Amino acid sequence: MFTLNPQSSTPLVLQIVAGFCTAIDEGELRAGSKAPSIRQFAHAHNVSVFTVVDAYDRLVAQGYFASR
Repeated sequence: MFTLNPQSSTPLVLQIVAGFCTAIDEGELRAGSKAPSIRQFAHAHNVSVFTVVDAYDRLVAQGYFASR
């Protein structure tokens, strides 16, 4: 999907949001696709669950994700 760079000056939460936005905009993820669970994503990318929650909340607010 996409990779995160913990050394970047861009905060991880913004990297996650940008990664999903790009994947959706480029058709890599389609409408109705299920995103990884918060815990799965956090574990797979070695980031805090709280960081992923923040990113997913921002994606919902921007209309990229729908909360279920």
